Amino acid sequence: MQMFKIEANGLSQLREALSQAALPFDDLSEPGRQFFRFEMDGKWIAYGGLEGSGQDMLLRSLVVSDSHNGKGLGKAVLSELEQYAAFQGGLWLHLLTQSATGFFTANGYEIFDRGEAPVAISQTVQFKHLCPASAIYLRKSLGAAVVTEQFVGSR
Repeated sequence: MQMFKIEANGLSQLREALSQAALPFDDLSEPGRQFFRFEMDGKWIAYGGLEGSGQDMLLRSLVVSDSHNGKGLGKAVLSELEQYAAFQGGLWLHLLTQSATGFFTANGYEIFDRGEAPVAISQTVQFKHLCPASAIYLRKSLGAAVVTEQFVGSR
């Protein structure tokens, strides 16, 4: 699996994938967001993103192609994004989800009340406007993430 940073001119395929997965995509081109395309044999298998900088980062838009669901790729993609966040100085990775709580808790994330989110996270567009109040807030310490320097190409 290869990880490629998506440049501004490559966001249309990400928008389409997120739309099909019923995930928010209205603010993809705003500053402070980094999105990645994951490929095998030259074809996309997943997308994922990070928002923010510093010790608290927001996991954005993790989606695996339908043809690769159930093959453990979501876990591998999540691990790559966690490592990348840690490489950039992130200590905590935060997220909101309506449908994947079980996946994230199985991968070390803990559920918290939304009111416990740090300001850097609670003031994001995703937190304030894009995700409904019913979305579950989770976070994970990246202290155990193994950081490597094998990151990313660009497309």
